[in-house]
Amino acid sequence: MSNEFNFNGPITGPNVFGNHNTQHNTTYGGSQTNVLHLADSLVRELGPTAPPEARAVRAELARAEQAGEEPDHGKVRAWLNTLALGLGTGSGAMALVEQIRQAIGG
Repeated sequence: MSNEFNFNGPITGPNVFGNHNTQHNTTYGGSQTNVLHLADSLVRELGPTAPPEARAVRAELARAEQAGEEPDHGKVRAWLNTLALGLGTGSGAMALVEQIRQAIGG
């Protein structure tokens, strides 16, 4: 079986690649509105006891959207990493953290 891939044009996300029924979803970038929606969903998923890092991610993304700027990716990634340490693998909150990471390019 060959592992060669021939793409006849530019590849833009989302894309699905894989062998032997293994699926890898790769998405590059996302609109700030969509990323903010993911952050809102994360805070809702974590409920009233959401860690301050979840609220900080949402606040930074909201600030950037209102100012028409890029969010501070370093801060957002650090907060997401801290959140990921306390979340269970396979949880809805962890899936949202991963989606936000992908959407901001990290």
